[in-house]
Amino acid sequence: MRLLIGHPPRTMTELIDGIGVTRTAITEQLNGLITSGYIVQTMERLSGRGRPRYLFSATQLALKQLFEGNQDRVVPAIWRALRKHGSPEIIQKVGEEVADELADYFNRQMTAVGPKERLKEFIEIICKGGSLGMYREEDGDPIFDRLGCPFISMYDGTEILCEIDRMTMTKVVGAEVERIRYRQEGSPCCCFRIKKKTMPKAESNVLSQ
Repeated sequence: MRLLIGHPPRTMTELIDGIGVTRTAITEQLNGLITSGYIVQTMERLSGRGRPRYLFSATQLALKQLFEGNQDRVVPAIWRALRKHGSPEIIQKVGEEVADELADYFNRQMTAVGPKERLKEFIEIICKGGSLGMYREEDGDPIFDRLGCPFISMYDGTEILCEIDRMTMTKVVGAEVERIRYRQEGSPCCCFRIKKKTMPKAESNVLSQ
């Protein structure tokens, strides 16, 4: 990965020379990394009658996975600075705009109609993206168990990101979503529920706390 990240695509020969192991060993590593989505293989056709060659380059997923450790420092620091210097109204607006952008991303992929069906499809989409979640019903209420929190490394000790997550789901599902269990309060995971009767959304002050 050090040979690929931040560099132009490399050939098999360049990788062999750079690492100093056999072609078989390189091929085994590449196959695993390609399958995991960390490396992509492309074919380059050479001029003349030469055989085409394969080039290997790191993917965006590799960058995110290898350097995501910075998120647990940078993102909480950003939110702390925002709470320190911004008014509650500005913080609320920022949170809403972040939720809007996230909702737009998911809504472009949604085809289901109706809150329950849209919640199921939302869970399918995030699970395909690598998150862990489960749909179930509890006393007839649609429940989303967010088994793996995508914001755990960004948690800053407040409910800012949790509220953004809830608002995003409300905008995607098309009905008010409420959190009924909270990981930070000892629950194994955060659990969300679609309210049976969606009431007019009250102004939330959670983001400015």
